[in-house]
Amino acid sequence: MTPEELERRADYIFHLLDGCDWAGPDPYDGLTSPLASLAIHPFLRQVLLQTVKRSPVDIRPWLAIRPLRTATACGLGATACSRFAASPLWHSRARQLGRWTATRQLRGRYAGLWNYEFDVQTRWGHYPASMPNIVATTFCADGCLDTGMLDGAAAESLATALLDQLYTGRHFAYTPASATLIHNANLMGAALAARLASLDGMRRPLASRLTDAARSAVSATAEGQRPDGSWPYGTSANLGWVDGFHTGYVLLRFDAASRGLGLETNKVIDSGTRYYLDHLFDGSVPRYYADVKTARGRHVRRDPNNDATAVRMAAWAEERGYVRPGFADQVLETVSPALLEEGGAQALYANALPGPPVRRSPRWSLAPFLDALTAFYVTRRAQ
Repeated sequence: MTPEELERRADYIFHLLDGCDWAGPDPYDGLTSPLASLAIHPFLRQVLLQTVKRSPVDIRPWLAIRPLRTATACGLGATACSRFAASPLWHSRARQLGRWTATRQLRGRYAGLWNYEFDVQTRWGHYPASMPNIVATTFCADGCLDTGMLDGAAAESLATALLDQLYTGRHFAYTPASATLIHNANLMGAALAARLASLDGMRRPLASRLTDAARSAVSATAEGQRPDGSWPYGTSANLGWVDGFHTGYVLLRFDAASRGLGLETNKVIDSGTRYYLDHLFDGSVPRYYADVKTARGRHVRRDPNNDATAVRMAAWAEERGYVRPGFADQVLETVSPALLEEGGAQALYANALPGPPVRRSPRWSLAPFLDALTAFYVTRRAQ
């Protein structure tokens, strides 16, 4: 696929997002319903959240759940658009998204970090919308840094909070309230810490602390790699599964952190990449969970974030020689119908897309797909 075709597809996705002001459903927005106040037990919160998430019919209007514009989607969008910075149009788009994302940086107790706009209940814990998390912080910070929207004071505030609120002394935690080692979250923190440490103007003592923390975090996840090259989602007994998009996050951030720190981690990355390609694809079809078989040519579970991450990873793997030329094109063509479906290419706005509501999600579907397309564009331009 040519760079021009990739840019056209990216432009189409951007217009879908822009047409709805980057607001829409989210797989985890169930707890924004007024009914959530009645779900005082974690099990009840899980039931409500998962019912909204998995329903093939959008029940959000019945539950008074409004479309969300999230800083995470806009931050990821800013990064994606910044890859076309040579274009005045894309440059303007990137800066607009980066500027808005910067305004969402928290103040007060968690000053410098970013949060989700909704409460979350997971298998490993619960955290409210008022609490920052490492995933939102990383995507938002990268978007602001990629567009020049984070000044020196804001960057230092971010760096200090990253260390004081999210670093455990060994690894980066998902939230300030949890010390559980979640490998993708840990590596996001490591890559961000390494990036902040390299900024011009970052005070030397703070940069040194960031570097030390990043090195420790990389080591923690390197030690957590299984003999077959995989990583479990986390280290707790109930977090042992392996899935595609989290493994992709680990590899991308492991690579970024290692390069930022000047670490030699090729053996770890090679082993992890081989596992990812061998166990989380069935041909060009991304698997959600490792080694899950397809049925009648269709994957048992299709997820737009997993599909978008698969495109991002296929381009990354092709650039580094892990796969044959053209593999990323095949993955893109495989997942595109799952995102848009027949007739979707004629839709003018994200709410016109057919299929489950999750496909219209800016944070979970459209922004990750925009990111994948623009990253693929950079790879293809370099070839």
